Amino acid sequence: MRPGPIVVDKEALVGEAADWLARALNECVTGGQRVSLALSGGSTPGPVYRELAKRDVPWALVDFYFVDERFVPPDHPESNYLLAEEALFKPLGVPVHQIFRMPGERADRDEAARDYEKLLPRVMDVVVLGMGEDGHTASLFPGGTSLKEKERRVLAVVGPKPPPWRMTLTLPVLQSARKVLGLVSGAGKREMVKRVLAGEDLPAAKVEQTHWMMDKAAAGQ
Repeated sequence: MRPGPIVVDKEALVGEAADWLARALNECVTGGQRVSLALSGGSTPGPVYRELAKRDVPWALVDFYFVDERFVPPDHPESNYLLAEEALFKPLGVPVHQIFRMPGERADRDEAARDYEKLLPRVMDVVVLGMGEDGHTASLFPGGTSLKEKERRVLAVVGPKPPPWRMTLTLPVLQSARKVLGLVSGAGKREMVKRVLAGEDLPAAKVEQTHWMMDKAAAGQ
């Protein structure tokens, strides 16, 4: 069954999302095992990561991965890694061996994607997703051939906005994840939210276990 949306005030979205992720991570580390957290970029997740860094989580047991990345160097303003580094890794003092960065600076994009596949755990524990105004999530765009991928876990793809080349986790990885939080904000995504929650054939609707958390503007309330 598809989880119902979690609708909160705009001012509360950051704190509520950080609380959700902290609970999910703490549930996954019960017993002392390591937990994997896959991060997305974007304007909504960034403040959530800053708030998450203040939560009580056994961070030494968390391994950080990425949902997608642009093919840019890690210090590029468009890099999802740079966002996570500034909002989460630096505040927490996360050691390098716990961070599994998508190598967006690599010239051979397909080889970079195949190498990243080798680093992934069998199942992701916690995943953070966003939703674009076109209904995309991760770097999986409507009508893309990547949506039909059944075997590969990471692909190099082309997106509609510059910089166009991206690396992304595929649906088999996202659909098998244990806990998924989707973040949406703003009235500009209201119509797409309705369509995704109705289960239309859109990338963001294909990860059915996602708990979508949104502000009232996005929810139409």
